[in-house]
Order: sequence, then C-alpha cells, then structure tokens
Amino acid sequence: MDKIEITASRRKFTCTSKDKIMYNGAVYILITQKYFEGWDEVCPNISKTEFNRLKKLGVLSEPHVQKAFSGMNVQIYNFKLGE
Repeated sequence: MDKIEITASRRKFTCTSKDKIMYNGAVYILITQKYFEGWDEVCPNISKTEFNRLKKLGVLSEPHVQKAFSGMNVQIYNFKLGE
C-alpha cells in the first residue's frame, strides 16, 4: 500500500509517505496538503476518529516532538506507506 485516502475537513485527500500530520495539543492537522476556503488556502483538520483509525491501521509512525515558533511543542507524525 503506497497511498491511503483519508477524510479531513469534509473532503477526501490521498496521502503518501511524504505527508505529515501535526498535533498541537488540540487539533490534528494534515500540514502537507492544502485546499481553498473562500479566498484563503488552509490545511485540513483531521478528526480524532479518523486519526485513531489511521493509528489502528498502523500507517503512522511514532511521533517526534518539534518546537514550534511560538515556543510550544508539537508532535509530528509521518505516514509509513510503501514500506
């Protein structure tokens, strides 16, 4: 399996091993893909249910902690597809 389709922000996105999910303590965000909402380009939010489904399938790596520009720590998850 080298691609997986997920639902985020009421849209379907196809994710590969190059995509990443960020968790900032409140929201899971697919930070490598964007869509237009009005005039703005935004990253889709992933529901907790969808995130748990991905973890159960085993397609997400263990998180690595990264310091954000605001000084708070965020968790970054990589997709383990095509391995």
